[in-house]
Amino acid sequence: MKKYINWIAWISLGMAFCYGIIFTDHSHELEHLKILQSEDLQLKEAEEGVYPLYKNEKLYGYLATGSSQGYGGPLQVAVISDTCGLIIGTELIKSFETPSFVAKLSNKKYYKQYEEKSLNDGFQLKKDVEAVSGATVSSLAIANAARDASYQIAHKVFQLETPRIEKSWRLTPKEGIVALIIIIAFLAIYFKSKKLIYFNLFLGLVFIGFLFNASLSLTHFGRILLGYFPDIHTHLSWWLLVAATLSIIIIWGKNVYCTAICPFRASQMLLHQISGINIKMDPSLAKALAFTPNFLIWLSLILIFISQNPSLSSYEPFAMMILFKRRRHSVVYFAYSTHRGLVLFEFLLSILLSCRWHFKLGNCQEKSS
Repeated sequence: MKKYINWIAWISLGMAFCYGIIFTDHSHELEHLKILQSEDLQLKEAEEGVYPLYKNEKLYGYLATGSSQGYGGPLQVAVISDTCGLIIGTELIKSFETPSFVAKLSNKKYYKQYEEKSLNDGFQLKKDVEAVSGATVSSLAIANAARDASYQIAHKVFQLETPRIEKSWRLTPKEGIVALIIIIAFLAIYFKSKKLIYFNLFLGLVFIGFLFNASLSLTHFGRILLGYFPDIHTHLSWWLLVAATLSIIIIWGKNVYCTAICPFRASQMLLHQISGINIKMDPSLAKALAFTPNFLIWLSLILIFISQNPSLSSYEPFAMMILFKRRRHSVVYFAYSTHRGLVLFEFLLSILLSCRWHFKLGNCQEKSS
């Protein structure tokens, strides 16, 4: 029976992947852009990727779309210019970024700074465009996509020369700290040092969890399966963490991340120490729930493949615990807050209960090894 269930699971995953590739609609109805509706603009047929815009039968400006690779996957931005070569507005039309980051960009009026810029502007972060604190990666990705769209209009309509932007490595203390945490984790497991493991878990909680918000989840591996790879020049810490975790599992067969880095594990151990409670699960119930981790992995991958959106299946609560913008009158806030409360309650009741039954990443990594 188990053999047939495994075959059904693998076949269904393959079908979900094919369905997502073939039937997911990657086109976007540009007519529904907010800026077009607010100005009552009519979109005409595109010429070489640039759409003429009309208002009251008179040429109003031009629209083009640009794309780049964000932290969560590819994103697409629309740029609208006037007939003189100045930007009127920009709008995000496709994104797999964390919703709280996208909301933060809108709330901080990030898009306002593009207005009245020349189409051949450099659009470089910190030089031409200011990033939003706490959403730097998304700010950079949108700036790159806006540059792509603007340069299309500049070249094809106004024949403007545009600066050549060279890719540069974005090296900060963050990359060094992540590399150090990985090295300590490896040494702690190699020498079987519990004290070093606990020390590194504390570092993971502070840096990987709270300060960098870079903890791994099944979402990251969903991105890999879909071919969504962040640019290594600007996301080196992501590459370090994912590459090291997978490489050590494949070569050494040890789950270094869950054992000595994971902020979720550190959170559970810390809160469990505070509560002092350790409820033992009934063996018969544990046996009945033995299929739960595998089922959650399967269900999450099905959602990722069908939607082609890795972020859709992520319910690990760490980012919610520290980053979710509190909208106290929204259903989404209620759902996230309820889930966050449930997870914290689990942390207090039993040591590593959530790792065993709730989070999918550790189980997925164990399958890989």
